[in-house]
Amino acid sequence: MDRICWQRGRNAVYGYLGIIRMTMEMHRYSENRFDYRFLKGFDVHTDSDFRQWWNPEKFDWTYSKYLPRYCSHHFEQWWDSDRYNWQSSSDLIRYCRQYFHIWWDPERFDWKPRSTRFLMNYCKEHFDSWWDPKSFPWETNIIYLIKDFNDKFETWWDDEKLPWGTKFLFGNISVEEILIRYCVAYFPIWYCTDYFQLTDRLCELLKMHCGDFKDIWAQDYLLYKLAK
Repeated sequence: MDRICWQRGRNAVYGYLGIIRMTMEMHRYSENRFDYRFLKGFDVHTDSDFRQWWNPEKFDWTYSKYLPRYCSHHFEQWWDSDRYNWQSSSDLIRYCRQYFHIWWDPERFDWKPRSTRFLMNYCKEHFDSWWDPKSFPWETNIIYLIKDFNDKFETWWDDEKLPWGTKFLFGNISVEEILIRYCVAYFPIWYCTDYFQLTDRLCELLKMHCGDFKDIWAQDYLLYKLAK
């Protein structure tokens, strides 16, 4: 019993000392380089006192992502395109998309698959502003472009950039299958390329979804079946 009481007492003391140390560190933020962990662990406190603790010269911009996450309401005060860590582009999209026209910079944006997917999800209405065929990750994100932006087909279409024949992990579906399902209205454009090659699966999908264009694909379909 005495041992248990001693251990509890020791833990209480350590806990108390920990609180004191943490409090002292928090009060030193005006003297030392700001500790990004405060933004993560004390988001309510730091956001409400933003004007008091914010110092762009002392802030460690490596941890830029915590600014849009916890201080989006003060965006216009902390935003600095030259200092912001653009590897955290996805956080800008998720938490500061209302300021898109202020922070958007295609040269600095992190065009990795994940952040580009966020851009497609949260900034769809700004497509004409952010669309850049040279930077877009075609190999990984084309499936979302076809599904979610088929109304912009004539803007993004480039048959030489599509990863023809590629099967995507989820659903084991190919680029050709997605085109048949979501871009039927533009059938004459994508079907008549040199890259579209029939398979048994594509033949079935053409019958199901592209009946209005049967006069275009019927002969190819017959020749394919006869050759098997």
